[in-house]
Amino acid sequence: MAQMKPQCVKGFHLNMVTGKQRGLAALVGFTREDVRRLYGLVGFMEGNVLYIILSGWLYRLEKFSTWTDFNNRDLAADWSFLFPVFMKFTLDYLLTNTMIYWTTGSIVSAMRIYKENLKTNIENRLDNECLCCNTYVPTGLATFLNEIMHVPQPWARFRNIYSYFPRGSHFAAIEEARLLADDLLQFVRKVEKL
Repeated sequence: MAQMKPQCVKGFHLNMVTGKQRGLAALVGFTREDVRRLYGLVGFMEGNVLYIILSGWLYRLEKFSTWTDFNNRDLAADWSFLFPVFMKFTLDYLLTNTMIYWTTGSIVSAMRIYKENLKTNIENRLDNECLCCNTYVPTGLATFLNEIMHVPQPWARFRNIYSYFPRGSHFAAIEEARLLADDLLQFVRKVEKL
């Protein structure tokens, strides 16, 4: 919306940013934190298909574990990845979250984003025209310590306010709701002053 109808949008805020960079520009401008976070993406997609096929709930638990902390993916071989999950999320929350997908039959639509984005060449996407255009509204990016995707600030084409957080993950809205809410409020206050 911020790209297609900027006259209708005052600003937008993201807490998971994706992107890529080509050529020499991709090799420069990294902070130590960028390097650490990009290293965590190595092997992100390895072996995930088998989990989806074998067991939906175990697959979801494994995602809650590894998308909270990349180091937990090394635990997956012996099922010990389950222990860190219960340190961050209650059993009640995990069961409720799973039941929402199961009872509504919405897991297929929830997985659509992965099919459309993770294995797709951006040049072949139908919405490529929109993705490659600039945005002219204020943009806020909140990047959390263990987010599954990390875009270094130099790669982020659409940014005005770029915030790093020392904790949190792909589930920042659940784990670090206060941090995310404060960042969003700070962003809104800045946009309102424009």
